[in-house]
Formats: sequence, structure tokens, C-alpha cells
Amino acid sequence: MIINPQADRSKPAHEQQDADFVAGIVDQDSSGLTIRGAKMLATAGIMANEVFVTCIQPLQPGDEKYAVSFAVPMNAKGLKILSRKSYEQHAGDEFDYPLSSRFDENDALLYFDDVQVPWERVFIAGDVAMCQTQFHGTPAHVYQNYQAQVRLMVKLRFLTGLARRTADINGTTGFPQVRESLGQIAAEAAMVEAMVTAMERKGRMAGAYFVPDRHTLYAAQVLTQQLYPKVMATLRELAGGGLIMLPSSVADFADPELRSLIERTQQSPAAGSEQKVKFYRLAWDAVGSEFASRHTQYEMFYAGAQFVTKGHSFRTYDWDRALAMVDGQLESYDLPAAAKPQAAE
Repeated sequence: MIINPQADRSKPAHEQQDADFVAGIVDQDSSGLTIRGAKMLATAGIMANEVFVTCIQPLQPGDEKYAVSFAVPMNAKGLKILSRKSYEQHAGDEFDYPLSSRFDENDALLYFDDVQVPWERVFIAGDVAMCQTQFHGTPAHVYQNYQAQVRLMVKLRFLTGLARRTADINGTTGFPQVRESLGQIAAEAAMVEAMVTAMERKGRMAGAYFVPDRHTLYAAQVLTQQLYPKVMATLRELAGGGLIMLPSSVADFADPELRSLIERTQQSPAAGSEQKVKFYRLAWDAVGSEFASRHTQYEMFYAGAQFVTKGHSFRTYDWDRALAMVDGQLESYDLPAAAKPQAAE
């Protein structure tokens, strides 16, 4: 839990209308801190045993009470969990929602209603600068986002497989324009895999720990934030009406008359009617369901808005090396003698 809940983003935490809106220190004594307020976004929080709470967003002078870092059990007295709708709970049969029914992470907002945090569980209390240093003065921020790029690499490989299977199911793989789309999405998936490989190859040792290359990581984040919705659009274009021209549910197969109609209307050169419906149910759950929409939103914003990731890229790029090349070229020639001012006789 490292993000403050949305309210008036134009104001720092201490200037919000409700001083206790953002999780912060309301009291402290010899036993520890008392925390009151909200934090987001606890992905898989409802399944966790413990939660790490801090603030990755830049804090301003006056925000000291919100400059905290601690860990507490999820059953701590006063800790309230406000989970979003469970896509798994509402998914129904696994055949209809093969992803939603098995892989929903269930994000949640947590509210700390005067939660007591013992000192032995407190890492930072009231130090604005240290909240940033814990991420960017250590390998923490790289580690947390490196695993996200590995996850995305695998996810894109799966989505690329969906794209190819969609074309096969529809009998369009031989169309030049479809092969062009498949070639594009294959290149994009390979680009992400290459960047993960590069951040590993260019990494370094920090004491006893190996740290992937920071700038390659941040470059990947900038590009993939823009890439994911583009991949979703490509999948939609390849599938067309196949994503929505589906039986209402797997229960339709149990009715002999409906099954007969399904067999006549769900045709494919590469699969039987049941296999075609099964595939498009999987594709819809990856592209168009609530589960799919959440993943698109998550991949676009889990690392922050685009100006945030672009800022990380700006901050970590080797500008000196690039500018040295420019300066080297500028220093390698000069005005020709004939163009220089002539000395007065």
C-alpha cells in the first residue's frame, strides 16, 4: 500500500479537506504509532497475511504525519478492508470465464481506524525525505518494477498466442493485413522480452545483491504503458464480432436444440463449434470482460501516470554519454579558414 487515495490531486496530503483522509500518524507513545486514514491500492490484499504501508508519492513540507513506513497483520484491530467487486465471485462457470474464475487479484482500499503499530514494526515515522530514499536510494524500486516487467513479458506472450489462434480460428492467417498485425504484435512481445533480458544483462552487483539496470527498466515501463492498450486494440480488431457472437453461457450446450444451433452457427476451419466457443470465451475474458478491463487499467497505471515513468527515464538515462558524442562531433571541425574573420593589416 504505497499510494494515497484520490481526492484533490492539486493539493498535498496535509492540505486535503479532511486531515485524516490519508493514512497518517495521529498519536505516538512509547509503544508505537496510532495510524488513521486510507491507503490504496492493495492488490491481493484480501488474500494477504500482512501489509506493507508507506508512500511512494513525493511528499511536501507539512506532510510529515503522512511520512510513514510500517508493516501490520491484515487482522490488526481497526484495519478495515474495502474490496472492489470480486470478479471471481461473479464469474460463474469456469468454461465461461476461465481467467476471471481463477486469477482475480481483488484490489482493495484499506482504512486505518486508529490502528496501533508497535515500534518494532515501524521503519519510518515523520521523515519525508526517507520515504523517497527507501525506494530510490536502495534497489527497492527496481526490484518491485522488475518483477512487474517479467510478469508483463509472460502476459504478452500469452496475448500474442491469443492473437495467432484468433486468426487461425477465423481462417484469416493467410490474409496479408492479418499477417501484418500478427507480425506487429509478435515484434512488440519480443521487444518486452528483449528489454527484460537487457535489464538483466546490464545489471550490477550492489553488495551481495544483483540489481537489474535501472534505466532499461524505466524505459520498458514508459513503452509498455503505451503498448498494453494497443495490444488490446489489435486483439479486438483480429476477433471482430467473434468476441460477442457467443452463447449466453455453457448451460446452452445442455439443451439439445440450442446445442444444434450452436453447432450450425459457430463454425471454424480450425476447430469444432465447442472448441471455437471455448476459445472465444477465453479470448473475451482476456480482452473484454471486467477482469480484462481491470488488467488494462492496471498495466497503464500501476507504475504511476506516464509523466511519472517518463520522469524516472529522464532521471536515470546516461545523458553524459549521449552528450559526449554530440560534443565530440562539434569539436571535430570548425569554421573553414576562409570564413573566419581576417586580422586587420
